[in-house]
Amino acid sequence: MIKFTKTLLTLFAGFSILAANAAAAEQPGQFSQKQKEAINNMIRDYILEHPEILPEAIQILQSRAKKAMLQQNHTRLYDDGFSYIGGNPKGDVTLIEFFDYNCSYCKGALRTLERLKKEDSDLRIIYKELPVLSESSYIAAKAAMAAMKQGKYEQFHIALLKNTGTLTEERIFEIARDVGLDEQALAKDMTSPLMDRNLQINHSLAEALEINGTPGFVIGDAIIPGAVPYEELVKIIARTRRQLAEAAK
Repeated sequence: MIKFTKTLLTLFAGFSILAANAAAAEQPGQFSQKQKEAINNMIRDYILEHPEILPEAIQILQSRAKKAMLQQNHTRLYDDGFSYIGGNPKGDVTLIEFFDYNCSYCKGALRTLERLKKEDSDLRIIYKELPVLSESSYIAAKAAMAAMKQGKYEQFHIALLKNTGTLTEERIFEIARDVGLDEQALAKDMTSPLMDRNLQINHSLAEALEINGTPGFVIGDAIIPGAVPYEELVKIIARTRRQLAEAAK
């Protein structure tokens, strides 16, 4: 309630200042204090008579802030140079997933994403490791990124998420062997400082987007914190595809 009230007060003050500035810009001189008070009272009265505009205005402000945030982080989201790109690399819509290999909801999301990938040939998927649950999550994330060097990221990624037992370091390397990875080469590549740097970038990006857990998704201008059903993702992808088509006209 306190946060909501502060938002309303900020919004009210913003309306007052914008209206006074706009009106003053159309006049040869500055408004007097009395005139400014009259304008503020008019705005206040209007808001009190039409309080239904406040949620709509707040929603618009939040939407603008979210779009600005996505634009500011566009390169780190779509072209960071290290995140694995699956599905159709040239697809018209991109789905970005933040995940943790120990996250049970991420394991469920794997089935959803694999179905999307199979049924939507124009979907591009960017995978961003976000280890937050345990030390083994961190080890698994580095191992997965290192697997890209051997061209086996996707197989390893799926196998890690399909694992049903405790994901220990020993189990991670056992899964690596099962998918045909060179264990010694993998262990060496995991020690690269780039692994830590990449994970730090993912963590700071998730924080900027207010994705505080896993899984988290970004599709177009939609930031989705948490697991969502297949049908909901299909709707968001379709809406994003329409928006892109309209923007291209």
